[in-house]
Amino acid sequence: MDYNFNWNAISGGAPYVTISTIAIAFNSVSIEKLGYPQKVLVGFDEGQCVIGVKPYRGEPNVKPYDFSRKIKNGWVRIGCKDFVRYLETIVGEPFSPSKKFLAEYDDRNELLVIAVRSDKLV
Repeated sequence: MDYNFNWNAISGGAPYVTISTIAIAFNSVSIEKLGYPQKVLVGFDEGQCVIGVKPYRGEPNVKPYDFSRKIKNGWVRIGCKDFVRYLETIVGEPFSPSKKFLAEYDDRNELLVIAVRSDKLV
């Protein structure tokens, strides 16, 4: 039987995404799950209150965000103050102090999924 062990899995923790009043921040495990892409796409499913993040692969008519070049102290932050304000109205609570969510990686769609609901807070 073949295994593919990640020997840093315990020290890295879990894939967390933190939302503050001005940005969405990704920890090192989230960055690794995405495969250290140069740029990402960030989408929002308002009906399910879910943020999706995936590597940018040249898709037309979308705005990619710089990602791997912005790694600092093991984190990447994407500034999105206006979006977070909008998100606060949808979830009905502020992101001050910031809130940490456990992200899930969807292998099939190569997508990091963040369910932004109070029951998903860490």
